[in-house]
Amino acid sequence: MSAAQLPAPPLAWEVFRRSTIVAARAANSILDTVFYDVKALTDAERRLLSKHLVPEGAVLVVYPSGDKRRIRALEAERFVFEQLSERIDPVNAVVVGGVGSSAIGTAAFARNVADYLGKPVAGIVSGYGLADVVTEGLGGWFVLGARNALREMSARLLDLYGLKDHVRDPGSHAAMKSLLASAGKRQEKFLYGSPDSATLLFLLQAMGRRIELLVGHSKGNYSIENALEGWISELRNGCMQVPPRLRIITLGAVIWFPPEFSNLHQFIGQIDYFGMLNSRIFVKRICVPGAWHSLNRDMRCSCLSVKEALAAADAFSPGGPGSPKRSRATMAGC
Repeated sequence: MSAAQLPAPPLAWEVFRRSTIVAARAANSILDTVFYDVKALTDAERRLLSKHLVPEGAVLVVYPSGDKRRIRALEAERFVFEQLSERIDPVNAVVVGGVGSSAIGTAAFARNVADYLGKPVAGIVSGYGLADVVTEGLGGWFVLGARNALREMSARLLDLYGLKDHVRDPGSHAAMKSLLASAGKRQEKFLYGSPDSATLLFLLQAMGRRIELLVGHSKGNYSIENALEGWISELRNGCMQVPPRLRIITLGAVIWFPPEFSNLHQFIGQIDYFGMLNSRIFVKRICVPGAWHSLNRDMRCSCLSVKEALAAADAFSPGGPGSPKRSRATMAGC
């Protein structure tokens, strides 16, 4: 029997297949709903994003609420080409979501930032939702997280003894690449981490001085730091400085960043025990009273507000107007 003559799949199988797909999509949206402000997206936008499997590392261009333009999913190379062509609206803010964040969670996170800025924002998809939360969690917290902790400890120890930090100097970076190459390992995978981190590194390499704001949540903070580690080595090799306008804001996990990135604001909820478990102890942070790990505004009394964090970061930045009177962010211990 030829392929053209093959019978149609049994109705029972087709019903099972479609039911499984619907269930998988519903499961993938669970973490997005818990941790992200998905109601910032319209019903049509949520339906559109849930129908397509946007790969990890893809770039979503998200416009502010009320803008009639559709959310666009692009490969990183295409996004860079459009931005460098200067024929569309410039995008100089990039967000990276946390563990289990699918395209819906990434878009909701980007929408919150776009609404505050009043202009489009790029969101790098960090996962497929609940379907990959275990592998993403292990990769994010226990690989990138442990790596960040070890680098912080080594840097502090070297500083204590007045020695040069040989963990991140260009020579060590080149040596690590050479060692991985001799062992037949993929350098990008081991040096630059997960696909979302690799995408951000590519954006920084291609258009770094156009990017003015990086915002991360949860595991996304580690992806941002990992990409910045790769980028800073190239800047050092070229005797270039970090763009002075670049600002970094982290939510839900306090981590160590290279000292060159001084325009840094890290926020964590006072009852965010998951975030605290994966945070560096001696790194300065801004504690938000009563908040936990979620950015969902429906949890009014316990969410970590993206809007208030951005407003506080604006106030605390060099040249800012000072601490905003209505912000819940304080330097109180947590």
